[in-house]
Amino acid sequence: MTVTVDVPPRYLRRAREMGTDRNKSFEEREGYDNHQNTGGENPENRHQVGMIGEIAFAIYADLQVNSELVEWSDGGVDFKASIDGVEQTIDVKTRQTKPYVFSVKEESVNADLFILGHLEGDTSVKFLGMATKEMVLNGNRKWSTSIEKYNYQVSLSSLKPIPDSESIESLS
Repeated sequence: MTVTVDVPPRYLRRAREMGTDRNKSFEEREGYDNHQNTGGENPENRHQVGMIGEIAFAIYADLQVNSELVEWSDGGVDFKASIDGVEQTIDVKTRQTKPYVFSVKEESVNADLFILGHLEGDTSVKFLGMATKEMVLNGNRKWSTSIEKYNYQVSLSSLKPIPDSESIESLS
């Protein structure tokens, strides 16, 4: 089951602002080339798309987005929630191009659950499914020449449906 969330204009503006600010923290990191290993994507746009996905999931699950500037990285955890009474950390991965596989960078496997979103147009995020940490770590470990890193890949057909919004409660 997929779920599509329309993001209102004011939240889109905020997502783009937050994505731009997050990207600046990468740009300002000494010795880091923000344009290296991007897979041909514009780094600022990538961060904006990621924030749109996080906000869309927050809307869906009635969660709060951490609006503080997270310099460098959020540690691979976007939300802490209880799902059906079980505490879980959640990392939302949003792609602008339609994914053919769910890829998670090897060094980014820090959450309990990984949610895959696809930005459709400029305002809607379609959540295609989720993978547990175990599913990701058991996925196909593959070298990506475009970003020069290892990714774990999970087939889209293996993804589980995202949790029902009524089963999710914020822990932060």
